[in-house]
Amino acid sequence: MFRRFVVAAAVLVFTGLAVTPASAQPVVQPAAAPGLSSCAAIRALLPIAGDGNYVLNTGSHLVPVYCHDMAGTPKEYVTLTAPNFSQYTIGGVTLGTNVRTTFTRVRIDPATLLVDINDLTFATSTGSAVQPGPFVIESMPYAVAGSCDHAASGIGRVDLAGTAFVLAATWVINGFEPRGGATLGADGRSADLAGGGYCGSITPAPAIYSPVNPTVPDFHLQLACGPHTLVDVLLGRACVNLT
Repeated sequence: MFRRFVVAAAVLVFTGLAVTPASAQPVVQPAAAPGLSSCAAIRALLPIAGDGNYVLNTGSHLVPVYCHDMAGTPKEYVTLTAPNFSQYTIGGVTLGTNVRTTFTRVRIDPATLLVDINDLTFATSTGSAVQPGPFVIESMPYAVAGSCDHAASGIGRVDLAGTAFVLAATWVINGFEPRGGATLGADGRSADLAGGGYCGSITPAPAIYSPVNPTVPDFHLQLACGPHTLVDVLLGRACVNLT
């Protein structure tokens, strides 16, 4: 058993896939081997691999990710270090309390660098808003804001500070009498959102109709590799374009 563990660990180091706990930074490691383009591929190569930080090689990018549910259905996530939230604000015909969904990790497709804005695995929601129908709003997608009070009172914050990525998305307003806009940070890593109408919202382009209570996957928010140093690459915390 000990020999198997040593061999497995050697494979991890050779392929650049040394894993660390979620709370730690990746250890010094070479680039991941070609073909190890997903957390599922890592799990197939090394069945003992657990949840944690890895570097994937998609052929077009080196992508640092957090691999989740490695014992079940592995998926890739980006760990967020700054506050990120989406809010539907009550008012007008909407009663109840503001619905705010806060995210600590977001799911990413390593091949396209698109974020699944509907994944709530690492999200918590507070509040409950009720519209005529009745229609109850209890959670929000990532990078979205809305309201139904003739104003852009819905708010949101996207902040990739401390990650390997920058935003490569544009935002659009949608709905009836839509209002709002996005204010982008100078470093390309953040966006403050304001959206609403009667009813309306702001979402990453292309527009989404009634973006509330997310369920099915929707890879909708485009990211890109951010600036990095050689040290970042060696520490496995850089997204690197290979083509």
